[in-house]
Amino acid sequence: MWSGSCFTIALLKRRRFAATVPVSNLHSCKPLKVKRTMEMKSTASQVNRATAASSDDSSPSASAEATAAAYMRQFENIIAPGKEASMTREFKPQVAYEFERYLNPQKLKQHVLRSEKLRSLLEHYAQQTGQPIKQLEQQARAIIDEIGLDRNMAIIRWCGITITAIGKRICDGFYVNSTSMANVRKEMGRCPVLYLPSHRSYMDFILMSYICYYYDIEIPGIAAGMDFHSMFGMGTMLRKTGAFFMRRSFSNDELYWDIFREYMYALVARYHIGVEFFIEGTRSRNFKALVPKVGLLSMALLPYFTGEVPDVMIVPVSVAYERVLEEQLFVYELLGVPKPKESTKGFFKALKIIDERFGKMFLDFGAPISVREFFGHDSTQRMQRAGLGGSLQKLNRQEIELVKQLANEIIYQQQRRIVITTFNLLTLYYASKLYGQCSVNVDELSRGILHLKRIFEKLGAHVSTSANSIKADVIDAVEIHSNILQFRVGKLQFTPLAAEQLAAQIDVRRLKAHALCPQTMAVAVPMLALQLYINPCMFWLARPAYLLLAALKEQRRQQQLDNPSSYQETLAALHNHVSSMDALFQHEFIIESNREAAEFETHLSLLIEERALQLNEHTGKVSVQDNECTRVILAALAPFLCLYYQLAVTLRQMSGEFNSKDLLVRVQQHVEQLLQQAGGTALHVHPYCLALDNLNIAIYALIQSGYLHKSRETGLMSIAAATPMKCLRQLELQLLEYCQLMPFTQYSMAANQQAQSHMAKL
Repeated sequence: MWSGSCFTIALLKRRRFAATVPVSNLHSCKPLKVKRTMEMKSTASQVNRATAASSDDSSPSASAEATAAAYMRQFENIIAPGKEASMTREFKPQVAYEFERYLNPQKLKQHVLRSEKLRSLLEHYAQQTGQPIKQLEQQARAIIDEIGLDRNMAIIRWCGITITAIGKRICDGFYVNSTSMANVRKEMGRCPVLYLPSHRSYMDFILMSYICYYYDIEIPGIAAGMDFHSMFGMGTMLRKTGAFFMRRSFSNDELYWDIFREYMYALVARYHIGVEFFIEGTRSRNFKALVPKVGLLSMALLPYFTGEVPDVMIVPVSVAYERVLEEQLFVYELLGVPKPKESTKGFFKALKIIDERFGKMFLDFGAPISVREFFGHDSTQRMQRAGLGGSLQKLNRQEIELVKQLANEIIYQQQRRIVITTFNLLTLYYASKLYGQCSVNVDELSRGILHLKRIFEKLGAHVSTSANSIKADVIDAVEIHSNILQFRVGKLQFTPLAAEQLAAQIDVRRLKAHALCPQTMAVAVPMLALQLYINPCMFWLARPAYLLLAALKEQRRQQQLDNPSSYQETLAALHNHVSSMDALFQHEFIIESNREAAEFETHLSLLIEERALQLNEHTGKVSVQDNECTRVILAALAPFLCLYYQLAVTLRQMSGEFNSKDLLVRVQQHVEQLLQQAGGTALHVHPYCLALDNLNIAIYALIQSGYLHKSRETGLMSIAAATPMKCLRQLELQLLEYCQLMPFTQYSMAANQQAQSHMAKL
């Protein structure tokens, strides 16, 4: 078997394949107005159908695969030979919002400075502070100049030529869903447009502008941080291509906040180009969706709520990368290495990536969301606010709640259209084998990935894997990510990472939390990198994993009872367990959408069809089968369960008040001690437990759930007093039970063995 795999790898190595194929068509539905309680009859009938399907091997999802293939054929490579954009052609774009007369960037600034709203604001601040109105006008002008976008087509064309050249060198293509782009273009012109992309890389906003130019759509104004503004030369260039700048924090500068809000108001209501910003607020260093930030979205929707515009069209944009440019940087940052400051020197230093391969980049556009239709408004519901003065134009509590619901829907739609790549499936399958201390070759990987492809397509995901060239795709994916994985003697293994090399690269004295030793880093770095590419799959797998754990828990309970539950009681118990885990991980996996009941039915049917779960409709007996599907789905959730469990264990050892850094240091110290046990034999600990971003998310979740108390005045935390409903010790025991139900107990043993083997050879 080894020699055959080696021969296949040698034969196919370095061949590139650009095919993109099957995935299931997206259900681009609006939130279902379903009740939180489960509709048992519907679920029962669905389970019966699934049981029948699982017993019939001749009932394949041929139509689903055909639909999936048709959807992926809508993607075109816009930098393929002969398809490149001409950067010298006349640019006559479709505007986002049509007017009789159009403002240019300078007139937009003047419009804001001369508006009655700003005049009212400045008079308000003059009365409050005693400053002369002229002085406040000068401050306002300086702030507007700092914020405001500009436009220079020569610079835009030059940037386009550069992006094309670099893209062709480092990428296997920019793949854009031309059909979804055409649908968006068709809806433009009647109201302002907000483009809201997912955010995994700095490439996101570059790609958006490039694609808008390619498809003759007006390049939007892009919200950018002041980090870029201060970069010599780069700040000016970004501004000339449509960037407008905002400070990361301006909570203590009310004048700046109000002027920025008025500029955003005018940009949406009076300008024609559309606005782009990232609703997650920052790049996701763990490659999964973050809790949406509603500040900018609230500002952008203010003209709608005041009745100044008839509607706002929101376009969720999904960006996926076969390999993220900042991948290695993110892994180090998760372990505590400080983020390098953005600088022009750093930008040119980063250009060394042109000697590396990053595979394909995918960009898809969700169905445009009409804000008016989403909120269910008519015009009279907004006209009552239209006459309020500029200084009073703020959203009320009810409107903010509506914006939060919309933000969750945007994140949901972004995730539904993110393309799952071959490497995403490969890391998922490899992790399930790694945790079981099993090796895997290219043939086994190919078979496993095709199985996962079918599962994901049943769930509705878009998968770029081609069944026709699966082995070549697998080998190509490993080659692109050779810094993480490689084939050695025909078996997939982590690429050796010497502890001495890490010690030379990283100054442990500068780490944000605990000073991790190089040996810990050598095991943690590849395993965190592996998990980062699993994380995009969690949108699809989190709830099926909850359901499997719920079934394992219910199976154990039924085995301990003489009186088994009825069928309806078992369904209700499963649903309650899933809801409990949904609540625990609600800040970890952003999947809330009022579709929970429908998704429960879908996931239950899938698991029955895959023979991962059996549910007897007569006796209510549930059982979980230890098969490939079960192990892969549970392997995806395992690092998160370990992290929350080890955090709870560490908190039990804390006393009195403590700050966030103290807690992070204690957790990393505790986890490192466990990882350093001989042979990596410690139970229920994964190197992902060291990831600071995820630890911060878990801490926030415990604060929001009432397990921790955080003082608003000092920022210090303490363990909340136990109540019958909220007890940290009970949570720890619950998490331990889930960890024990897993088919895995040790997660770093194989990685440790690989690292030690490499050191022995050296």
